[in-house]
Amino acid sequence: MNAAQRRQAIMRCLNREPDAITASALAATFSVSRQVIVQDIAILRAGGADILATPAGYIVPRASFLKRPRRVICCKHEREEQMVEELMTIVRLGGCAVDVTVEHPVYGEFKAMLMVGTERDVRRFIARLRENGAGPLSAITGGLHLHMIEADSEEALDKIVAALAKAGILQMQGEEQ
Repeated sequence: MNAAQRRQAIMRCLNREPDAITASALAATFSVSRQVIVQDIAILRAGGADILATPAGYIVPRASFLKRPRRVICCKHEREEQMVEELMTIVRLGGCAVDVTVEHPVYGEFKAMLMVGTERDVRRFIARLRENGAGPLSAITGGLHLHMIEADSEEALDKIVAALAKAGILQMQGEEQ
């Protein structure tokens, strides 16, 4: 299999799989190094493929997924257990934390895809932070950060916002998307 054929096969895998796939898993599937997969994904993205890089791996967004109601919320937490509470609240009420954004005083805006939509995703995300000795992106702003959240309905988003406000995590919410 040449590189072009491998890239087509990677796209087939991503289009078929509803969950994110890690570069390591793709590397094992195609008997190449993880770095080769990362380069293949970069080439596919440069060619216009809609591939999201998330903490859980690569995923192709589904049309139904993109039509869900979205809202930007501003949150603040200073401890890991508050971050876990925030994410678990979002997913337990039927939401997904699509991304996280912080405003660095020197470099400007940093945005990272999260795609955390299940309790398993939350546990996996926290485990990866711990395994890598990494802190959350919000650590550079004293815990203040934005999330794009989505859910199946506006009512579900309202419940998430109310629960985060009650927990003292929500700072404010933005407009619906």
